[in-house]
This record gives sequence, structure tokens and C-alpha cells, in this order.
Amino acid sequence: MRIFLILVAVLLGVSVVGLVVAGPSALKMMPSFGVSEEPLAVRLATVASRELVETVSAPGELDPEVKVDVSAEVSARVLEVPFREGSTVRKGELIVKLDDRDLQASLSAQMARRDGERFRLRSEQERLASPASQLVNAKSALERQESLFKTGDVSRATLDDAVARVRDIEAQIASAKEGLSVIESSLAAAEADIQRARELLKKTTIFAPIDGQITELNAEPGELVVVGTMNNAGTKILTIADLGSVRLKAKVAESDVARVRAGQAATVRVNAYRKREFQGTVERVALSRGTEQSFGSSSGGAGSGSGGWFKCEVKLQLSDGETLLSGLAANVDIVVDRTQGLLIPSQALMERKLDDLPTTMVDSPLVDKIRKKATVVFRMVEGKAVTTLVKLGASNLADTMVIEGLSADDVIVTGPYRVLERLKDGEAIREETAKDAAEQLAARSSTGSTDG
Repeated sequence: MRIFLILVAVLLGVSVVGLVVAGPSALKMMPSFGVSEEPLAVRLATVASRELVETVSAPGELDPEVKVDVSAEVSARVLEVPFREGSTVRKGELIVKLDDRDLQASLSAQMARRDGERFRLRSEQERLASPASQLVNAKSALERQESLFKTGDVSRATLDDAVARVRDIEAQIASAKEGLSVIESSLAAAEADIQRARELLKKTTIFAPIDGQITELNAEPGELVVVGTMNNAGTKILTIADLGSVRLKAKVAESDVARVRAGQAATVRVNAYRKREFQGTVERVALSRGTEQSFGSSSGGAGSGSGGWFKCEVKLQLSDGETLLSGLAANVDIVVDRTQGLLIPSQALMERKLDDLPTTMVDSPLVDKIRKKATVVFRMVEGKAVTTLVKLGASNLADTMVIEGLSADDVIVTGPYRVLERLKDGEAIREETAKDAAEQLAARSSTGSTDG
């Protein structure tokens, strides 16, 4: 018996020491034995009529609105590239100089051929003058022979000789004129070849077609650039882009594309500019499902999930002199609708099974009889949580519109989620204070360190 009493005394001593060390937190864990429980600390919000902005989000990448690929129009070696990648150029400035020696030699050869054809033409024209004068004399002689033949002074043979002479000279003249036509055609071809050689010679000097920056440089002095053919692409020497006029090429999911239209406002967030938002406007939406080729990007842009997508172009509004790099990854939120109504935080919405609802609500038309569930919020009325059925409308990531079930100025419970998840109709509640939030944070930290 004595040993038993000693054991009881030891246990009581250990318990007292544990209560002293644990403090008030241990007392909270002890049963209340009929005493009313402390009201649950909850976060509250007041229902108000506000504007709900619905958006469609999509990933994409930036692309200059004006971009020109400068390619070779003649095959030659690069002699000079005055500007480097990243340099700013003005329209009309020399950007590439190609070796033109072969084209200069070709031009000289064509000019020599033309001069030779001109000499031949003059020579043939001079040779034609003699048969022409002979024809005039032959025709005069024929007229005299015809007059003498009529009076019987010459024979038929003499007249026939005069006629044959005229026809022979006319044939010679016709042949000479045909020769002149051939020479004139050859001369015209020589002139055309000279013009073509001059045009090719001009193409060895390439000037900037637009104002912009060189975003890509693919050729250096000494390298050979070639002209593209049907089956082989030509050499792209460099790319010039106007980085002050930028658009976002976005991949809009096919489930959202029906709501996106040209002219809608948009907010663009560029990954490289984390603390800034760019405003923009939708310019065009593709009429057919997109492919990586139609997206027109070397990287293919950001991923758009496993579903299909449509290309959407958003023009960014930049300040004067501001530029953005080509190819930067970005995301866009396109405003597709604005609606005025009663809004509540989406986190306040809870789904309850039919068995967990008050019996007075079971037959409400707001209950989904098929799924045997209902969407509810908890109103705070006289310090109690009141389960309230709601009918929902449009929503975005933060807020949801309530069509039926709530009124303006109603006070609803929005959190914490662990409280909302277990909250029941009629439970006592109070608004969470800063002290409550600090205690919860300390409890979570203590639990985390204990688990560790």
C-alpha cells in the first residue's frame, strides 16, 4: 500500500510540473466539462457590388512588328559589314558590301558586245544603200523597156530581163532588211543584258530598308553568300527589327478563343521585367488552329498545355524611345468581359454534401439533386455561422459573382480554409485579430520544427 501511495504522489508531481511547463496551451487541450467553447477566429468580408473583370490568360513571346531579313540577291563574297549585331541603323545606310569584280567584268563584256552589234548595224545599213539605188535605176530601165515593147522596138526576152533584174534587186534588199532585223534584236538583247548587269551590280551594295537594330548577323567579311533557289534557301546575311514597335504572339487555348476578339484590352507580363506590366490591345486572332510553323518562332514559344491553341497577336503600348528584346517569353491577360454585381472572394465558397446541410435547405432549388451537393457560404449573424445556399455567376481567379442567396452588406466568412472546412451551421465565431494570426503562425512554425 505504501508503494502504491508513493507512485501516485510521483505521478501527481510529474503532472503538476508538466502543466507548469506547458502553460495555457495545455489548459486549452483539456475538456471543458460543460463550459461553452471559445468562438472560432475567422476572417470576414463584406459583400459589395463591384465590377468583375473576366480575363483569358495565354503564354507567348515578343516579336517585332516590323522585321526584315536581308538576304543576298547575287552570289558573291562579303567585303564589308560596317555594323555589328545590336547596332542601330537608319534607313538608307550601307549595311553590307559584296565583291563586285566579277559583275564589273560581266558588265564590260556586255557593253563590248553591244558596241559590236552597233557597228554591224551601221555597216549593214550602209551596204543597203547601194541595192536601193540600183533598184531605182532598174525600175526606170524596166519602164523604158515596157514602152519600147509596146511599140515593137524590143523583144519579149529583153523585157523579161529587165523584169528579172528588178526582182533580183528587190530580193537582195529584202534579205538585207532581214539581216538588219536580226542585228537590231541582238543589239536590244545586248542592251537588256547591260541593264541586268547594272542591276546586279547595284545589289552588291546593300542599304538598310528600315530604321531599327540588327538583331541577327550571320555573315562575316570573306564569306560567300549565295542566292536562294526553289529547293535551297539563300544566305540570310542579317536581320533588322524595329524593337520600338513590339507585339506579343500568344497561344490562346481553343477553349477560350471564342471569347477573344480584336480590339480587347490586354495586360502583358514579360518574364524579364518582373516588376512591370505592359498594356496592349488585341490586333488579330487566327482563324485556324495553330502550328509551330504558323507561330513563326525559332523556339516555338511557351507551352500551351496538351490542348490545341490559336495564335493571337497583341500590340504593346511602349513609350517613345523604349525598346524590348525580340523573343522574350511573356504572358498576357486579355479582358474578355466586364460585369457589375455582388462579388465575394472565391475562397469563401464551400461545397457541402446534402447530409451536412440543415434540413430546411434540402429541398431548395439551389441544391444539386443529381450530385447531392450544394455550394454554400457562411454568413456571420449575431456571432453565429449561418449556412447560406448561393447561386453563382461569372468568376475570375480571385472573385466570384453571386446571383442569388446574398445581399449587399452581408458579412461572410472567407477563411482560414482549415476552419471553413469544418465549420458548421450555428457555431460561434468572431473576427480574427492580429494576435490570432500570430499565434497560428507560431503554432505552424512549432509544428514544423517538431516534425523536423
